[in-house]
Amino acid sequence: MGQMHGMVAIVTGASRGLGRAIAREYAREGASVVICARSQSPTGLAGTLAETASEISNAGGDVLAVDCDVTDEAAVNDMVRQAVDRFGRIDVLFNNAGLMVLGESILDIDAPRWEQLMRVNVNGPYLCSRAVLPVMMEQRRGSIINLGSRMATDPNQGGGVLYSASKAAVHMFTYCLADEVRGYNIAVNILSPGGLRSEGSAAIPWTRRDWHERVDPSAIGPCAVYLALQDASTFTGRLASRFDFGVTWGPGIEAGANAP
Repeated sequence: MGQMHGMVAIVTGASRGLGRAIAREYAREGASVVICARSQSPTGLAGTLAETASEISNAGGDVLAVDCDVTDEAAVNDMVRQAVDRFGRIDVLFNNAGLMVLGESILDIDAPRWEQLMRVNVNGPYLCSRAVLPVMMEQRRGSIINLGSRMATDPNQGGGVLYSASKAAVHMFTYCLADEVRGYNIAVNILSPGGLRSEGSAAIPWTRRDWHERVDPSAIGPCAVYLALQDASTFTGRLASRFDFGVTWGPGIEAGANAP
């Protein structure tokens, strides 16, 4: 029996890359998985929601695929409603959907592009979290995982003014929300995965310089499963880096050792 047997997890941006890898890992661990993404990617990258759903179903997993733009409040609320109608509960929200703009200066980035990325990277986690929280609060348990980045804390990582600012906002959103919902036994954490060999990364020319140091998105699975199993009494309000998994945080490591 998997570690997540009986749990229900929502994974956004699950048509490819990290989102697909996490959805597959959760299903392998026994969770019923709700996957969502836009029906057509604005980036034109390969991968669809239907492909992810087929992979999970063919492996014997329980999956519900919902076309959903995480910047659309009505669509997000409907996605959560479908999840509850189908499975009766929501234990995990993995806020993965995001956009990247790297290597461009503020003068290169016009206002519509700035607003689009902020809507996806910041408004998306806000809307999805706000939609699932009433369910988790009633359950008195849940775990929300927001995708962070080293670029949120280190300007030398090359995130630039837009992407780094969006991820810094996600980090602070996570810390504050964790404190806000602690009384409901809901964990809220940041997962910083480090460099990945994903479809999105492959489309960025300068990632070739460190491609050998990047990992397949599936390598993040154990980190995401561990965080999914947490609540406010065990591990919350943390920046969890993949590089530190099993060293300063993870199975068998006292939560107190992870305090910021």
